[in-house]
Amino acid sequence: MAEQLICNQQVVGSSPTVGSIFVAWIRCTGVQTMAEKQRTKEFMSRLLVVDDDNDLVQLLAEVLTHENCVVDIAHNGMEALERMRMADYDAVICDLLMSHMDGAELHNEVAREFPYLAERFVFITGQMERCSRSSDFIMRSGNTLLIKPFEIGELRTALKEVLSR
Repeated sequence: MAEQLICNQQVVGSSPTVGSIFVAWIRCTGVQTMAEKQRTKEFMSRLLVVDDDNDLVQLLAEVLTHENCVVDIAHNGMEALERMRMADYDAVICDLLMSHMDGAELHNEVAREFPYLAERFVFITGQMERCSRSSDFIMRSGNTLLIKPFEIGELRTALKEVLSR
């Protein structure tokens, strides 16, 4: 959102023989133009963040909300499937290693139930060495993998690419 300077001049008590002129300049920040409001509506995406690390999902939800996204959270693959059955998502950010259903298992289920969404995953992991089969899976799925810790700019770039599919 672009910051704008809005100036409003207020003249109070102006008289050539008696009074003073008071001028007030009012600065407003965080004001959106009509074009910005329209652009915000156009680019709003609904994302599902799936990770068993509650601190990380809360942080990602906060960051992505500021990126004009609507964000839902699931803490494992089973919970993610339940959410996908109740809402439509534009993309999924998903950890590879989770209990109950890991990222690869979730992706396989999504490919069966929601095939349009299977190519719109951004996978994340902090334990690539424990995921020996993950590199093969990622290559087969055609999706992006980010290694934790990652920069928000990397996530932004990956999401932009996924959402353009």
